[in-house]
Amino acid sequence: RSDDRIREDVCDRLSYHADIDPSEVEVAVKDGEVTLTGTVSSRSERRYIEDLTDQVSGVKHVQNNVRIRSSGDQTTTGS
Repeated sequence: RSDDRIREDVCDRLSYHADIDPSEVEVAVKDGEVTLTGTVSSRSERRYIEDLTDQVSGVKHVQNNVRIRSSGDQTTTGS
């Protein structure tokens, strides 16, 4: 599968889950290896995003660089 298709599938899967907020997570794919960057509100959300990504067809490896947002951090990233 192409990297573009894998990225699209990962983004779709993250968008459809009400339990997580992927608005501050960026997805990059190269040769079937997915790199996740950005911030989420909890450790469980971080793990859940990684697990969902790993289940997408064509994903060979997930590099999870997502950080847990501190309670006082109000930064946002542009889309």
